[in-house]
Formats: sequence, C-alpha cells, structure tokens
Amino acid sequence: MTIRHLLMLFAIFFVSTTFAITPTKEQLEQFKKLPKSQQTLLAKQYGIDLGSISSSDGNSQSTKEPGDSTINSNKNRDLSEQGYFSEEEKRFKPHVEKIKPFGYDIFSQQASTFSQAEVSLVPDDYLLGVGDKLKVTLFGQLSSEQIIEVDTRGRISIPELQPIDVLGLTFSELVNLLKVKVSKELLGTSVYVSIAELKSINVLVLGEVSTPGSYSLNSLSTITHGLYKSGGLTEIASLRNIQLRRKGELVQTLDLYELLLEGNTADDIELKSGDTVFVPSITHQVKVSGLVRRPAFFEFKETETISDIMKMAGGLKASAYTDEIKVIRFSNEARKVVSVSPKDLINFRLNDGDEISIQESSSKFRDEVTLIGAVVRPGKYSLTKSPDLRTLIGDPKESLLPQADRQYGLILRGGFFSDYSVIQFSFLELKEQNISLQSGDQVFVFSRYEYKNEEDEMLESLDLTEKELELQNKSKLWHLYEQQLFEAFVNVDALSQLNGKDEEKKDEEAEQWVSLLGDEQQGTQVFSPFSRANLLEPILKRLSYQATPSNPVKLITVKGKVRYPGSYPVSENCTVADAINAAGGLVESAFMSQAELTSYKRGGSLNVEHMSFNLSDELASPSFFLSSKDTLNILATPKWSEENQVVLKGEVKFPGLYTIARGESLLSVIERAGGFTEFAAVNGAVFTRDEIKKQEEQQIIKLTESLQREIATKSLRPNGNDVAYSEVKQLLADLSKVKAKGRLVIDLPKILDGEQNLILQDGDTLIVPPQRDSISVIGEVNYPSSHLFEGNLDLSQYVSKSGGFKEFADEDSLYIIKANGSVLIPESSWFAVKQDNYLEPGDTIVVPLDSTSLDTLTLWSTSTQIIYQIGVAMAAISSI
Repeated sequence: MTIRHLLMLFAIFFVSTTFAITPTKEQLEQFKKLPKSQQTLLAKQYGIDLGSISSSDGNSQSTKEPGDSTINSNKNRDLSEQGYFSEEEKRFKPHVEKIKPFGYDIFSQQASTFSQAEVSLVPDDYLLGVGDKLKVTLFGQLSSEQIIEVDTRGRISIPELQPIDVLGLTFSELVNLLKVKVSKELLGTSVYVSIAELKSINVLVLGEVSTPGSYSLNSLSTITHGLYKSGGLTEIASLRNIQLRRKGELVQTLDLYELLLEGNTADDIELKSGDTVFVPSITHQVKVSGLVRRPAFFEFKETETISDIMKMAGGLKASAYTDEIKVIRFSNEARKVVSVSPKDLINFRLNDGDEISIQESSSKFRDEVTLIGAVVRPGKYSLTKSPDLRTLIGDPKESLLPQADRQYGLILRGGFFSDYSVIQFSFLELKEQNISLQSGDQVFVFSRYEYKNEEDEMLESLDLTEKELELQNKSKLWHLYEQQLFEAFVNVDALSQLNGKDEEKKDEEAEQWVSLLGDEQQGTQVFSPFSRANLLEPILKRLSYQATPSNPVKLITVKGKVRYPGSYPVSENCTVADAINAAGGLVESAFMSQAELTSYKRGGSLNVEHMSFNLSDELASPSFFLSSKDTLNILATPKWSEENQVVLKGEVKFPGLYTIARGESLLSVIERAGGFTEFAAVNGAVFTRDEIKKQEEQQIIKLTESLQREIATKSLRPNGNDVAYSEVKQLLADLSKVKAKGRLVIDLPKILDGEQNLILQDGDTLIVPPQRDSISVIGEVNYPSSHLFEGNLDLSQYVSKSGGFKEFADEDSLYIIKANGSVLIPESSWFAVKQDNYLEPGDTIVVPLDSTSLDTLTLWSTSTQIIYQIGVAMAAISSI
C-alpha cells in the first residue's frame, strides 16, 4: 500500500469521525492492518484522535458485524494512547506491565473466521429431523445422486423407492434401513448415504455478549458456537457462569476456565431450537502480576483461594520469591497490603478487586566468588568449595590463559553495605602466601599485554589449538558479561557525567568494546579484553566515587619507566614492588639507583612531600608502604638511548645487521663492514629509511583519493569524462598495489669520498646491487623491456628497440631515472639541462603518459611517475 493510498484511507476516517459517517467494515479492516507506527504518524499529521476511531470501530462492528468484541476496542484505544507520547516523554514515562483479563482472547476473532460444526463430523447417533438434507448416491445397476430433504411430515422421498419415515431415527439407523430397502427393491444396486446439510435451529444469546439477539445455527452447534456467533463476550462478562436455559429451566452451566485450562468440553453441550444462552456479568475478579507464568485478571468463585488462583496463573516462575505473597486489597478507608505465607495460601479467602503480586527473588548469589579475566574457566564458584585463592585458581599452568599476567592480580571486595577495597596478589607467591576469600569477592586476572594487536601476535606465535581458541572466546564473552553487570551496579554512566566525560569519549569506548571480539578497524589501537584499561576502569571509578575527606581515594599513580603508567588501586601494605607489578613491571631504561615518591599529607592544608630513594634497595628490602594519592615516578637512566640498528645488504664484504651509536655516519658503518666487493655498483646503491617510507605511504593514499575525486568531478561535467574506464581502473589498481620503499636518493661515491655526510637513523637500510650492463625502457612504449647497454645508442634508439611510442605517449617529457634513484631530464626537452653521456648501465628510460590528451587529468602523470619510480627501486632491490 502506497503513501497516497494511506492518506486517502485516512481521509475517509477523518470524514467518518468528523461528520458522523459510519465507515465500512472494509475501511476499518484496512486501517487496522496498518503498522502502529503508520497509524500514529497519520493521526498526528491530521490531528485526529485514534481513540475515537477505535471506539467508532467497535460501535460500527456491534451494529454491522458481531465479529469483534469490545476487548478489541479497548486494545486499539490503549495503542492510540501510547501513540500520543513523544520519544522524550516515553523515556521518563514509568513502565507499567500490561495485564489483560484471562480467556477473552478466544472470542476476539470475527465470527466469520470461526467454523461451526461440519457435516462431516455428524455422529452416528445423530437424530434426524425436519430440515436435514441427505445426499443419496445409487450405484450399480442403477446410478444416480440426489439431495433429499426431510419434509415437514418427517419423511424422505427417493424417486426409485417408496417414501420412508425418518423422524426419530438416528443417522446410522437410516443408513441400515436404506441399504435393506435398496437391496430388496432395486436389484443389483447399492446405496451410499451422507448428510448434505444440517437442519437449522434458532437460539437466543443474551447478556454480556457483543451483539445479543436471536441466531440461526446448525443442529450440532454447542454453547461456545452461540458465543462466537454473537461476536464474543464483553469485558465485564462472566466466563465461569454461562447459563443454558431450555423452556425456562436451567439445564447447564458452562465454566470456560475448565475448557481453557484443562481442555474439558463436557459441559459444552449441544443446543436445541428455542434454547437461551445467557452470559451474566462478572462478580468476582482478581489481578495476578509479577513472577507467574500467566499474569492476568482472573475471575474466581467465592469458594476458591489463592492456591486455586496460582494454578490458573500457571504457577510461579523459578525466579519468584515464594516466602511471601502480597495481596493489595481495597477497603473503605484506603488500600492495604496483606502478606500471605505459603502455608496460608490454601485457606486465604479473596475479595473482589484484590491484586496478588509475586515479587522476584534476589538476583544476588549467596556464598559465591567470581573469577574474571584471562582464565580458562571464568565464572562463579562456590565459596565452600573454594575458600581461598589457591584452591580457586588451582594449578596456574592449567587454569590461566597464555596471556595472563602472573605478577599482578586483584581481589575486589565489598559493595552494597560497605565500601569497596582491593587486595593485590601475585600468582608466583600463592604457594607461600595464600589469601582467604569471602562471599561476593571478584578475582581479576589481567593480560600482560595492553593492546589487542600485541596479544593477538603473541597468541598466533603460540599456534593455539581449536579448543584453546574456543576457550579464549568464551573467556572474552564472560568478561564482557561480568563487566556490564558491574558497570550497571556502580552506575558508570552517572559517574561519567559527574566526572565530565563527554559523549564523544563514550562513543570511542563503545567502539572499542565492539572491537574486542574481532571486528576492530584497521589502524586503531584497541585495548585487549583483559587489559588493565578495560578491567580496572569501573573499579577506579567506584573507588573515586566512594572517597570522602575521612576516607581518601584508594588510588596511587605510577609514572615513568614502567610498561603501563597510570592510576592503580592501592591495597593495604602496598610496597614499591607491588606498585611496579601493577604497572606491568620496569622497562629496560629504568634508573635503578634513584626513584621519586610524591605524597600528599592532609592537615590544616594540603602539603606535598617529595622523597628520593634507591630503587634497587627498596625492591630488595621494602622500608615503607604507599598510601592514598601517592605518585611513584620511575626515572630514566641518564643518556639512555634505545638500541639503533641498520642493515647493509648486497655487494658488501660483510653484509648484515649493525648496531650504531647516535650520530654515527653511513661511511663509518661501511668501513666497519669492510667496504664493497669488486662487483658492487656503487653508483646504483639504494638507501631506504622508515620515516620516508611512512611519508610515501601517506602520499600514495592522498594521491589515490585525489585522483578518484578528480575523475568523479570530471565525469559530472557536461562534456563527461574522456578517460577510458579501463585506464582509470588499471591506474587505481596499480596505485593500490604499490608498496612504499622509503628510498632516499644518495650519491654514494661522494659519501665515500667524504664530500657528503649521511647521519644514520634506526631502521636505515643500504642495498648495494651488483654491476649491471643493461638499460630498461618502461612506460608508454609498445614493448617495455631491458636492453644490453651500448654506449653509441641514444634515447630514441633504445625506445625504438622497445617498439616505439604508444598513442598517448608524451614524447617531449621523456626522463631518465638514474641507477642511484635521481631523475635526469635529457637535452631533447625544452627545459632540459644539457649534459653529455647521460645514459649509463643500470639507468631506466621512462616514457610518461600524455595527461593533456586525457582531459587535463593533472594527477595522472604524477601517479604514473610514482609507480615508475618505486618500481625502479623495487627492481634494483630484487636484483640482489
């Protein structure tokens, strides 16, 4: 259905509700089939009350078609009321559990959808009467098929047979009678008899039904058929005292609860012509909510108790609190709450309007401890079976994941009625110093890697089995589950607002959480699932939140030359060694002779004290303990520098990896390597640097984006884009495959002669290729190839050897990439620098693309030059 049709349909409803024109049943049905969101949208657009439409729906159906009960109208009214709340209002609107009366839904469908008793189900003891129609089929010597009706005298007339009196006969008796008569009167003929149509009966359906009145039903209809035919029950109808009256006398009472809850149809007897089905109003009703399997409004009899009502509600859920059931009761003065114990349920009498509330049992575990983090089997454990940390962990080799930090673990204790505190431990010391656990303790095991890529590289190097990988994923999922539970308890969002955390920071953290299970974006540093940053964040927030002037925050800060500087929870008797273990340990450059501790002393004012100490002595024999807000600063060794290394490859006498001092030159390292071999092509040396490689990678990325943008811009112009799609696709593909080499063009002969000086950096590489005797021709030539160097040949002759120029070659922009990586423009170009004998072995002649023929794609030639130049460097390197 299109929007136009929806608007037309809603316009019909607008006219109907405004000018009292009754909408047709088809219009009502079409509108009811629309999604709730579309109904609400149209209602708001036209300013119409959906409640009035719902009520008109119910009224029209009560007069036109007794199909929908008034309960449906109430449902639509509830939906319309919900539609008037904006998204902001819904956020603050308290959630109210919707509870409906039990049993009325069975009559909520239209009467046309309810199938009355079918003739195929007619029993053998069915009594034939006036109006029944029989289908009589003769076959054999005589063949015919006829529909015969029982006339007003109770007879049937079959043309081939004499009239037969059937009034008072059962269906099976008639079948046997016809078989005997046909066998005697029609030799060689057999008969088959079935009911074609049942006789009709008229019954009255009165009381609390949607459309009271007289209805014509077939003779096999029961009490429930009459209820369906009348459109169902109203919302105040009694389901437990439906009366069948025959000739003024009560002959049957139907309790629909027995039918709905037990499937008992014994009281749903067949109707006879002239019967009256009367549905009285409900007199006693109780509301059952909470932890039951079937929350609803239930009708009850005066003799029934709460125990009976609980059976109607399907019993209690497993999480229900069974020690007490609350009953809210109305009185003249005010509502009151009555507590009912389990032993009183069978005797407790209910009043009309009582509300029975079953509350949820506490979700708090009893006598349990939780193991979280880099462990094989995370989860909750019984305190009775694991009374101490050593028993809980067991053998660390079997219970910890490979990435677990053996030096640092935390026990989080407290909460609810007490402040949180932490106990720090080391798995390596559990044999000598065990720790007793308490109910509710959470044991955190951290990864020794802070970032996910580092942890993944380590795990890949271990070549884990499929089962071990499965354990990794299970541990991550359990950690995520426990982290969410804990954050919900400490209300991390509220704390973040108090601490001024902005929404952008929250979004970043959410992206990191999504990345934990493997969907991380390229180029981003994502914390490991069991990193200190992830596991400690809610703990640090809670400790900060519970701090008071008399109870300072239980945090310390570790700075300087440790693996993971930051803030950490402080436990009792925390030593410098404990603080360093919390921060992941010392790095190599840590200065062991001196460290600094900054403490804050609260008195009349806040005083800051600094203390220097020998780190080695303090680690060997602790002399003091850290306290709240202390800052430990691990200093760096003076003049410390990380080990710098460079690589020499190719025609070097002693190629390999060389460690260099800061400020050391390339010439110095070459001399340490013994110089070059007699086959070295010194003028063709390739020098690469990591820093330049990163710059080239960024340049290639930017160039690719710019080229795509320029091509897209030109394609939108009126003249279109003259560049062939295949050419564009190939160039972009070439750019995506280009791997930056970070080549720095150097003149190695001048460096060897002392005319130039090159200071080395960590990661530099010098590649000296062997002497070459070839000239390469690449670019827009018909056959790019390499040719043996001949000193008497010029540029045009080498190009001719490669098949000559292509159609879009830029003949005037020829250039030469020398063996050392420098670019030389020959004198044939108008801007060339005149030079004799500019071709040497190892050079590469480049024939560029004529970008002017491609609708002035200015980036085209730049892109191809980068590809050519990096390609030449790669060729020089691969020749070694």
